[in-house]
Amino acid sequence: MTKYLSILTLIFCISCQNKKSIIEENVSLEISVYEDDGVKKASAMPVFNSNSELSKYKKRFEYLLMNVSEMHQPTGFKERTEIWNLYPDTMKLKRLYLDKFIQDLKLVKYFEETNVPIANPDLKITKTFNQVELMKVASKFFYCDQILPDTIVQSHVCIGINGIKEAKWDRDYTILAAFCYEAIFDDLDKDSSQIDETYSSEKKVACEQFRKNITSLDKYLEDVRLDLFSRMENNAILKQKLLLYYELNKNNLAFKIIN
Repeated sequence: MTKYLSILTLIFCISCQNKKSIIEENVSLEISVYEDDGVKKASAMPVFNSNSELSKYKKRFEYLLMNVSEMHQPTGFKERTEIWNLYPDTMKLKRLYLDKFIQDLKLVKYFEETNVPIANPDLKITKTFNQVELMKVASKFFYCDQILPDTIVQSHVCIGINGIKEAKWDRDYTILAAFCYEAIFDDLDKDSSQIDETYSSEKKVACEQFRKNITSLDKYLEDVRLDLFSRMENNAILKQKLLLYYELNKNNLAFKIIN
């Protein structure tokens, strides 16, 4: 009997070892080659496999890859560059880079949490966020980052350049932020985007409000940035679009939005 149990335990352990991680099953790497002072160099970015069952929801997972993974934090720049410098050995480059994602326990945790309701649509979800939190997080994607000539304010709605990392929140909003990114870009990617129109309009008003009394360009940028955050946090069109996207996807999300 003991021998039989030992064999079963061994089989189970081997099975666990051979099982691919959720990241390994769904993500691969795309290498871009460029020239720098006549020297060919390469960079790599994670992309979802076209046959992945998660590709339908890839934007929320792409957000996690770029904002949670250690490889894409400022502290990971040196290690990331060292792996890129393995070019032209693309096989080794891809293997080491992908391994960094697979071994990133924090990233894997968020991937698995986000995947649970996709794999089990009937699962009862207990985590909740309210609409105030939804708008607070979503507004931080509309980010003013630079002053151009003639006091023009440059801004982005971006997976990496945003106000999420600067926010000092007591609660972990990572999976909510991933949803907001996906929902916002679902609208922005359309030929005619209401979010883009209202964002442009709100930014124009914010710029006009503070352009009248500029004391320094840095202060002007900060004032416009904070005002745009506030305007988008209270923007009815953005809220409408987010809640509509939530209703369409609430069965595949790891949280519920409550009033």
